[in-house]
Amino acid sequence: MKDMTSNIFSDLEACYGQLISWCDLLEAIADFLPCHVDERLCETITVGLVPLLATSHQLEERLLCTGLGLIMNDEEFSEADQRRRASRLLDYDAAQEVVETLHSLQGGRCTLSWDAVGYQLRSFFGSMRRHIRSEREIMGLIKKAMATGGSGPVTSIVATKAA
Repeated sequence: MKDMTSNIFSDLEACYGQLISWCDLLEAIADFLPCHVDERLCETITVGLVPLLATSHQLEERLLCTGLGLIMNDEEFSEADQRRRASRLLDYDAAQEVVETLHSLQGGRCTLSWDAVGYQLRSFFGSMRRHIRSEREIMGLIKKAMATGGSGPVTSIVATKAA
């Protein structure tokens, strides 16, 4: 059971690593606008960004949202869970907008100014980096709670969902 939880932590961390890499690429694009944007790079991000974000959100739901019960009381849990769900919806919408903008840049039909494109990209990768940093802090707290308690909601919910 702990191996399964470790795998989910590892999978989520791998998603975060890829998202951070793509944030770095988006930052490079924003830094060098209005230069030519590499079409292969845009294609890679436009094809993979939303699915990668969806996967990381699913893993967060499976592990982190359920694990909040190990580190928070019921009232705190409810409020934190609602905030985190709303945040994920905003992240998803922002990712879709970034994908649409990159598609339009690829096709040479972007109607946004270069400043607007740069602002949109910076807004997305800044928000995404903050989200990941926050989730990693929560992961650390949950791992610590699991190490000291062992059989809380996280391990039982992860096992139930895997079955």
